[in-house]
Formats: sequence, C-alpha cells, structure tokens
Amino acid sequence: MITQWDEKYKLNNEKIDNQHKELFRLVSLVEVLDKKATKTDIKNLLNSFFAYMKEHFKEEEKYMKNIDYPLLKQHRKLHTDIVEEFTKLIKDNHTLDMIKTKMKEASQKWLSDHILENDLKIKKWLDLNK
Repeated sequence: MITQWDEKYKLNNEKIDNQHKELFRLVSLVEVLDKKATKTDIKNLLNSFFAYMKEHFKEEEKYMKNIDYPLLKQHRKLHTDIVEEFTKLIKDNHTLDMIKTKMKEASQKWLSDHILENDLKIKKWLDLNK
C-alpha cells in the first residue's frame, strides 16, 4: 500500500507537488485510524481530506488549462467521479468500521489510480512537448 510521498511522483509544479504531498499526508492519517477513533473523528478527517482534495482539483485543472493539456476534459471527469465517490461516502450512514474501510479504500485508490497514473501523464505529456 502506497502512503509515502516519493520525488518520482513530482509533476515539477511546486504548488501541485506540495498539494500532492499534503494529500499523501492525509491518506497516511487515514491508514493509521485506530480502534479508538470515533465516528466523529473519522467524519472530521474525511471532511478535511475531501475539502483539501476539492481545492487541489481546482488548482490542478487550472494548471492543466494553462499548459493546454489535451486530456483536461477526461481528467476533469476523473475528478468529478472522485468527488462523487467521496460525497456518497460522507452522506451515507455507515457503521464505524464500514466508514473506516471505505475511507481507506477510497483514499488509497485515489492515490494509486489518480495521482500515480493519471496525474503523472501530465508530466509525461509536458516532457514530450517541451
């Protein structure tokens, strides 16, 4: 399970890279949820993660627009799908264990599928089009 930032994940945009680092930090908090965490604790962490993620998506989409990234529309759809998934997780009334499990799954999926696959395509595109 990937929860640690690595320099190989950099897009070479300081603002976006710093946001990614913070998102990795937030995911690492999710990964270490212990049995003492209350439903309120977990919902608060989920809400913090969600709010930060949405702000990051705005910045990332602005960056992609500024560099004329050709896959912006598809990437924006991925962001929308992630936001919908997290919105559903926040709104659904699950048991505490279910919230922990779903939050860990969603945050890990987001890191591995989104940042490590889709966001790194931006860097590859930039490298090829310099």
